Formats: sequence, structure tokens, C-alpha cells
Amino acid sequence: MKIVLIYPGVILTANEMEREYKKVPTINLPLGILYLGQILKDNGHKVLLYDHYVSQKPIKEVLDWLKKVNPEVVGFSVLSANLSTANAIAKEAKAWNPNLTIVYGGYLATFCSAQILRNCEYVDFCVRGEGERTFIELLDALEKNKSVKDILGISYKDNGKLTDNPDRPLIENLDSIKFPDRKLIRQTYQFYGKVTTIISSRGCPFACRFCSCWKFSRGKLRLRSVENIIEEMLYLQADGYNELIFTDDCFNAKPRRILHLCHLMKKEKLDFAWHSTGRVSQSNAQLLRTMVETGCKTLTYGIESANQRILDYYNKRITPDMALTAVSNAKKAGIENIGAGFIIGAPTETSEEIKDTIRFGINLQRYGLTNLQFQILFVSPGTALFNEFVERGYINPEIDWAKEIPAIERIPNAVSRSYLEMLSKRAFKDFVINKRFLISEYLKSIKSHYRMQMVTRLLGPRQTNF
Repeated sequence: MKIVLIYPGVILTANEMEREYKKVPTINLPLGILYLGQILKDNGHKVLLYDHYVSQKPIKEVLDWLKKVNPEVVGFSVLSANLSTANAIAKEAKAWNPNLTIVYGGYLATFCSAQILRNCEYVDFCVRGEGERTFIELLDALEKNKSVKDILGISYKDNGKLTDNPDRPLIENLDSIKFPDRKLIRQTYQFYGKVTTIISSRGCPFACRFCSCWKFSRGKLRLRSVENIIEEMLYLQADGYNELIFTDDCFNAKPRRILHLCHLMKKEKLDFAWHSTGRVSQSNAQLLRTMVETGCKTLTYGIESANQRILDYYNKRITPDMALTAVSNAKKAGIENIGAGFIIGAPTETSEEIKDTIRFGINLQRYGLTNLQFQILFVSPGTALFNEFVERGYINPEIDWAKEIPAIERIPNAVSRSYLEMLSKRAFKDFVINKRFLISEYLKSIKSHYRMQMVTRLLGPRQTNF
């Protein structure tokens, strides 16, 4: 069969057909549809992958392209943020060809399959959870006109009745999944050099209240073997890649494993600039030094708050002191780009607590922080926070499932969203215009071959392709 897999972009406006897109460059190749595309190809299907987020093409152009390709099945990876884009494309595509099969997968399709099928009549199936094996079985059934009632992990309408087949077990042996061929994707990704994403694990052992990863992975952390990761890195190096972004939900969850990975990287003489996220509680000095020795350039921490009360509410299982130590250790280890993410606007969070977090983030600059981001707390399906808001009557899961809802907009007597946005913008400005910081970053940049190459890439002409 001929299949198109689309990672939809994010639309700013939602009322007219010709929409304005967020001008946010990305270098994060979408591994989800890439793994899926590889297994479809290996099973004899003709597959085309399209990252609409990075192309930012108008929906009309995407539809014109789909008509030329004329696929039998179109799959979309959907989140709350890109659902309106996926819906706009899927609805028009179905109107053009009523025989086209539309499949939604990803986080939103996993947690809100019933709502999608009830509200989006052009969607035929939702694939819940990991899609590699489920999608293959679904395509086989469609191709041979067989019943889908025994396919685990799908939701659909059967004579107008919503049907959820039982969940499919998680893939326990991640080494059994073939490396995806990055050439399957239609876009080019470059930053310092030829860059791609890579993942060494699936899931996260921590159950943060605002995150849906824990539920999606059913509370399990599954690991690829270090040898399997090295094999893929050797393959990527031979294919000309020199920069990697680890997209693990918690890359440093197992520090000994990361040390082992770094030792093998040195042994195999792998030469990558690489980036990852991590927890402040798993950031000892030895681990960070070893990461730098093997090319780690960026480490971004989820610090979230300066207030222990809020951290406990989020179920982060960290302390502000851990954040100070982690950032300081990262600087001493020589990590060039140390980032931190903060969340403001938690239920019951006071104005003074929010200001404490902002001051704390700015103060971390003295300890080595080079980048920070303040995000407003949103309530998303699949999170403990979403369940809490449903129980309290703050949101209606049948109405609010597809919305991006700031928590403070549903909390009585909470601070306003405009106030949070004002504080966030002011904090970021204060962070980046600090003279000492600017001088320090300039001196680091002129001494860093990586940073100079990165600046050259950013200032040079950007390649755009459909």
C-alpha cells in the first residue's frame, strides 16, 4: 500500500484556511514517524514521511501534494498543539477522496481516542501507544479486507459504535527495533553540521504531575542496550552525521549506563557533538566530565520551581539545592550550553513564589546557566494534573480534551496569564542582557570551534524544501 505519514505543524490562528505558522526553526527530526516509516518499508509498503512542522507550508500546498502522491492511507502524529492542523489536512483530504483511510496516532490519540472519533468524522482509526506493530497489522487487515477486531491497540467505529480493542503490550526488547533510515524523511536538518535525533530509551521512571510520558509508557523505563546504541551511532557517523540530539524523556535516569555508553564512544572513536536533557538529581561531577569528553555540548535540566512546596506538588522528587549543584557541576565539567526549564502558574502558587522562581533562574546564571525558559503550566490529557482538574470540576474532558489550557485560567483567584507572560518576558530579557554574561558568552564562543560553526550555520542561508 502507499502510505503518507505526517508530523503536523502548529497553527497560531484557527479560523481561516490560510493560516500563519509559528516561525520556530527546529532541528528535531520526528523519530516517531521515522521508526514507523522504517517498519512499513521493511514490510513492503511504499511510504513517504513529511515533517510539516519544519516545512511550515500552507495547508493548501500540503493538500495539493497529497493529491499528486495519491496515497491509500494517511497517518498523523497528533498532540493538543497540532491537532487543529492535522484536522484541517485530514478533513480536506477525506473530502477529496472518501476512500482514503485516515489514522491518528501519538499521545492525543492514545488518551483521547473516543473524543477524536466522536468529533472528527473523517478519522477512521486511532492507534494507541506504540505504533510499530499495531500499524503493520492494521495495514495488513485493510489490504486484505480482513476484520480488525483482533488487532490490539486500535480504536475505531464499528457500525457507528465506538470500539476500543485491548491495549497492546509494550515492546520490551527495544534492540529488536530496526534503526530508521533518516533518508525516509523529506526535510533536511542542519545546525552545526548534519544533525539527527536519536533515542536510547523509552519511558520515564518518574511520574511528574504535569507530564503524560509516565502514563504513555505505563510507568516503565525500557532501555536499549549500550551496544545497540553504539551500533546505530557508528552507522550514523558512516552516513556523514556529526551532531546528535538525544530525545529520551530522561536521558540520565541511569548514570552508570551513560558512563558505559561514553566509555564505548571513546573506545570506538565516535566524534559527535551531542545534546540531551537530564534530571538535576542524576548529575554527579564524574558523569558530566565523562559526557563532555565524548562531545556533550548541551545539557538542559527540568528544574521547574525554586519552591519546595511546588516541587512536591509536581512530584518532581528534587530540591532547589540539587539544581544549584547540578548547574555548578555542569559548568565545572565544561558543558558549553547549560539550559533550564521552569514552570510557573501552578494551582495555589502565589505571586511571590512565582517571583522566587524567576529570581532563582536568573541567579543560576552565576553558577553557569547559559539559557533558561519559563513556561506557563498547561493541563494536558494523560497527566495526573488533568485528572485532578476533572475531579475538581475545573475542566470537562468531553469539551476541553483538545484545548491547551493554562492551569491558572481554571483556578479561582489565581494570577492572570498576562501577568505570567509579562514576568516571563521580563525575566528572559534580564537574563540575556546581563553585561557580565554577554562578555562571558562571547569569550567562550571565540574559543569554541563548535560555537563558531553554529553561528556560521545560523547566519548562513537556510535550506527550505517541501
